[in-house]
Amino acid sequence: MRAISQSRRRTAVGVVLVLLASGCGADPPARTGAAAPTTVSTDRVAPPSTPSAGRAGLGPAPVDCPRPGSAPRSSNRLSPTAGSYLGRAGGTATAVDVTPACQIVVGGRFTGLPGGPTTTIGRGGAGALLLLDGTGRRLLRTVRLAGAVEDLEVRRGGGEIAVATDRGAVLLDAAAGRARWQRGGPASRVAVGSAGTVAALSGSTVTVYDLGGATLARVALDGRTVSDVAVDDRSGLVFVSGFRQTGGARCVPVQIAYVHAYDRRGALRWRAYDHPVDRLGDLCADSRADRVAMGRDGRLYVAGETAGGNTVFARSAADVGRPAPNVVTDDFSRASNTGNAHYTYLARLDPASGRQLAGQVVISRIDSKGDRGNTITPLAVTADESGRIYAGGVSAYQIAGRAQVTLGGRRLAPYAGGDAWVLVLSADLRRRLTWVVFTDGGAGVVRGVAVAGGVAAAAAQVDRAGFWRGPGPSLGAGGGYLAAWPGLG
Repeated sequence: MRAISQSRRRTAVGVVLVLLASGCGADPPARTGAAAPTTVSTDRVAPPSTPSAGRAGLGPAPVDCPRPGSAPRSSNRLSPTAGSYLGRAGGTATAVDVTPACQIVVGGRFTGLPGGPTTTIGRGGAGALLLLDGTGRRLLRTVRLAGAVEDLEVRRGGGEIAVATDRGAVLLDAAAGRARWQRGGPASRVAVGSAGTVAALSGSTVTVYDLGGATLARVALDGRTVSDVAVDDRSGLVFVSGFRQTGGARCVPVQIAYVHAYDRRGALRWRAYDHPVDRLGDLCADSRADRVAMGRDGRLYVAGETAGGNTVFARSAADVGRPAPNVVTDDFSRASNTGNAHYTYLARLDPASGRQLAGQVVISRIDSKGDRGNTITPLAVTADESGRIYAGGVSAYQIAGRAQVTLGGRRLAPYAGGDAWVLVLSADLRRRLTWVVFTDGGAGVVRGVAVAGGVAAAAAQVDRAGFWRGPGPSLGAGGGYLAAWPGLG
């Protein structure tokens, strides 16, 4: 099978350039050679702290939050409270989360931001966090960091902000006024649990810290590509997602998605999708687990992608011999007539055991070519307190009902070469509550989604200007983008 693009940034830009004509992103050569065994090394500087006694992923009830909204009458209609570029062209928004006080925190690389006080931590630079009110209309403060911000997550109990930068993992205090600690080399992904356990990804190594910054463990996944991390302090587990490149049997070569769970001492507790190659049979479509996140309902969520319908995502995460508990509602959630288009797969797992609870295919289709499957890939996933799934990424022509997508009462311009999409599914995965794009004649990719209380938000990278502009003041002319809308009650 063709290899799925290994660089997420390359995917975001490359899809825009080639998908309109071809229906698939450009694919680099597959990595050769069988994967080396996973190795785990532990560096216990301090004993792990005690997990939170509360429900997984849940902290105190948010305060000063907007009233939750109700689901739109049509999944293609949304009334955002804000939609604005962030900073000048050349920057990007890479991540977003919501604080316990329902402020929106956006991370990325921004210059030329108008208004609001600025806090500089260390030497500062183009890397920044933006703190906005829950509507997304008012910039409360800009926090400048020395390194480019690649990812962030807010601690759901205490409000501290874990940040991944190209100069290390940083834990900011809840006011984002100072760094409590900074550790390690360049970090691409970061997660923080409700008790303050932090996991940071650097290359193929995940380092686990306690709330004070002491190293608990290092997990080196040699021979594997690692894409993301998540933390559940209720179960005391750290989750790692990605894929391994392998060959042999009938699939030569093939990429196989995996999710691993480690305790905070670095011991492997369970694995999902990581099936032996000799048990795949004809499941030779490349697959990857691109994103993993703890939902606010205490469940673990996975956003993956696969190149074609003969995929491990059609089978149980624990047993390739059993079908996956996938929910199918129509052709946009069915792996049929796909060819080798790269499509999205969403799954809900029990974090303590890894048992798969539900899953769904998300695919775009070309109506002018017999509804042939087309490429749609994910870069963000989460879930709200009720288990509604929020996901986002970039899509080729076209998502369901694309011509009817309406934001703030206005119909958007037609697809123009790479749609930044957001999908919201009901907790039982049987209804699309929202499926919209924010590209309005432009092109880009959603790189972060967040939801808490009465706030939902998406952060996007603008590859070509032409995004929907909403109410409130403009916060820039291009580069990054933020949309906010009411979370569901």
